[in-house]
Amino acid sequence: MMSELELIISLFPLIFMLHEFEEMVYFKPWIAKNGAWLIQHYPQFAKPVKHLGALSMQAFVLAVWEEFVLVGVITVLALTLQWYEVWMAGFTAFALHILLHLLQWGIVRRYIPVVVTSLLSLPYLIWGLYYIGNTFSGVQILWCFGIGVPVATLNLYLVHKVVSQHRADA
Repeated sequence: MMSELELIISLFPLIFMLHEFEEMVYFKPWIAKNGAWLIQHYPQFAKPVKHLGALSMQAFVLAVWEEFVLVGVITVLALTLQWYEVWMAGFTAFALHILLHLLQWGIVRRYIPVVVTSLLSLPYLIWGLYYIGNTFSGVQILWCFGIGVPVATLNLYLVHKVVSQHRADA
């Protein structure tokens, strides 16, 4: 019988990919249609909007694939070796990622192609965070979050650096 923690861990790749599918399917057409408006109203978003708009679909999918492999490895390590801290680092970084998308939506105040699955992810994230909060110490949680966020940020930066060689206009 699977424990509650094992179930939460096992669902991580599924929830992650549901969210990423929304981005892969809708982001490129959305940015093509709304990129100029976004830059005009929020000039601070100009650099990421231009970068993401210039990526080819293959590059975007490659970046998602790399992140999914990482999430898969984290999940397997947690389930087979009970490396729950590694999973907690990835999970809390993903929770922040979703929170940032909801913040973006709140700032832009119109549909962005991350909001539907971000909202649908909330019950899972609340469940996972509630379980973590009741199972692990505050120090463990902060330590995992403090490592997970910079590692995820560095990974995202590096993967976008690699895939940026594959521009849509090339």
